[in-house]
Amino acid sequence: MKRSFLIIFIVLLITSLPGNSQVWKITRYEGIVGLGTTNYMGDIGSITPDDNFLGVKDFKFAHSRPVFYFGARYKFYERISVKANLNLAWLGGNDKHGSYPDRGIVFSTFIIEPSLQGEIAIVKDKSSNNYLMMKSRGMNSFVSRWSFYGFFGLSPVFYWPNVIEPDPAGRTDKDIKHVSMAFPMGLGVKYGIKPKWKLAIEWGPRLTLTDDLDSFSPQSSRANDVYYFTQVNLIYVFRTNRNGLPEFW
Repeated sequence: MKRSFLIIFIVLLITSLPGNSQVWKITRYEGIVGLGTTNYMGDIGSITPDDNFLGVKDFKFAHSRPVFYFGARYKFYERISVKANLNLAWLGGNDKHGSYPDRGIVFSTFIIEPSLQGEIAIVKDKSSNNYLMMKSRGMNSFVSRWSFYGFFGLSPVFYWPNVIEPDPAGRTDKDIKHVSMAFPMGLGVKYGIKPKWKLAIEWGPRLTLTDDLDSFSPQSSRANDVYYFTQVNLIYVFRTNRNGLPEFW
């Protein structure tokens, strides 16, 4: 009798999880920290577009620089979220790896990128269901969940380029505005490691409205600067209380 009751209980629990469309509301808030690399595509150290389909040849490990990420996510709906983000990053390039090695320019740029992004779950995150099992006696197993999403957003970008080798254009710091707009977009995948913890990998370009990120803008330039972020993020899930606010302890 006890065995039959246990089997019926487990079956009912398993079948009820996918059908509970409101479970995601108890995990609406997430805090995020991350670390990754940046890659720059601009006028210094790049291959000319005629020989470089979609900038693929500009991805060089020697040009990669670090990025530190802090963010927060809020779920409006099960598949739609909004994120507030702050990226602290460096960009770098060297002409000896590009189409103009004799020009000899080397640069490094520090950037601050705060952004607001919308996020759409292509494969929705079902890891909230694990909250239903956290305190169930005799159920210590955790079902990991994968999810896949796309994001897009808007961001001011603040930048301070440093030309390590002489700039043939003779530009000075006063000639650079130090602020522009960027348009982040990309893809990400999340993996639940515990009910309150997830890992994510994100990749995406930042299209900008400036050609000054490297402080160099030759007359032959035909496009604004672009940079890419590749990040590994650690996510903490806050439980939502009855008032719809996150519980921090």
